[in-house]
Amino acid sequence: MNYKKISILDVAYKCGIRILRKVNTEEYLARCPFCGDSENPEHGHLYLNVAKDAYHCVKCGAGGYAVGLYAECNKISTKEAYKELIHQNGRSKKTTPLVQTIQKENTTEKIADIETRNKTYAALLSKLKLEREHLKNLLKRGLPWEIIALNVYKSLPADNKIRQEICYQLIAEGYVLEGVPGFYTDENNNWNFVYNKGFLIPVRDTQGRIQGLQIRLDNAQKGKYKWFSSNGLKNGTPAHAWQGVHGAPSKVVIITEGPLKADVAHYLSRFTFVSVPGVTAIKGIETVLKQLGAEKIYIAFDMDLMTNKAVQKAKQRLEELLIKTGFEVYTKTWDSRYKGIDDYLLAREKEKQKKII
Repeated sequence: MNYKKISILDVAYKCGIRILRKVNTEEYLARCPFCGDSENPEHGHLYLNVAKDAYHCVKCGAGGYAVGLYAECNKISTKEAYKELIHQNGRSKKTTPLVQTIQKENTTEKIADIETRNKTYAALLSKLKLEREHLKNLLKRGLPWEIIALNVYKSLPADNKIRQEICYQLIAEGYVLEGVPGFYTDENNNWNFVYNKGFLIPVRDTQGRIQGLQIRLDNAQKGKYKWFSSNGLKNGTPAHAWQGVHGAPSKVVIITEGPLKADVAHYLSRFTFVSVPGVTAIKGIETVLKQLGAEKIYIAFDMDLMTNKAVQKAKQRLEELLIKTGFEVYTKTWDSRYKGIDDYLLAREKEKQKKII
């Protein structure tokens, strides 16, 4: 006897099962009708395999094929289920969104909102580890273990399978990857995230939410930092030039280059810092400073400011913008033997320790 193919997605639709999103080329994630699934309506444990027309719940263990799913949901035998499915005229004309549809095959300019990015990035970081070499790098900069843990620096895994598995877990737990910079789909439509040898640095806003991630690259001679961005990749999203906030609201705020430098300088000085990804990336910075309640601003660009005309011009533009907005603006300089304010503060801290000893 020749049996007609029964689509697992058709059956799920007929049974009123809520399908959340496509996981890869063969599987969809849905809410399990048998165990009730998790309390969060955006989390699911039921996997629908379109290649095998099978289902399996990783929470309660329910599983089988399309006809069996229809039978279980309708409390009838598989024989009765098969007959009903064959004699039904396909899906109802009434349509319903079955999956989290991906609108574009290529890079999308539509970035996920800050709440979505924050949740997805926080979940991603919780699944990563910090390699020993990166821990040593951070300790050498003057950050203690507890601050390194608090700031959640993590290493990027080189193993492609591990990255795919993490994406698989994130989707299963209800996190959105579409529109979040750094994530993309590969040639098999499996979600993945970009890899560069280095560690991730969270860039937070005034509310402590993770806007985006920077990568501190290993062994890079120039351009040691780059954004965690999937620009140009399938279903990827470009990162923005986010300004980071390091510390609590304050009347006095220091502006410097780079989130890691600002993290270190904030810890060593206890002053509140705002980091810019580059000396010219100042669009909207006045809004950030107002949100922090700032009145007095110190510009603390690297000491090549003294000789680099391009940096001098950028500093002048920033000063003009801030003065026009109503802030008191000052320039912070230090011993030119130390390039960045973090280097200077670390050297000063070491001198203090010598005196104590």
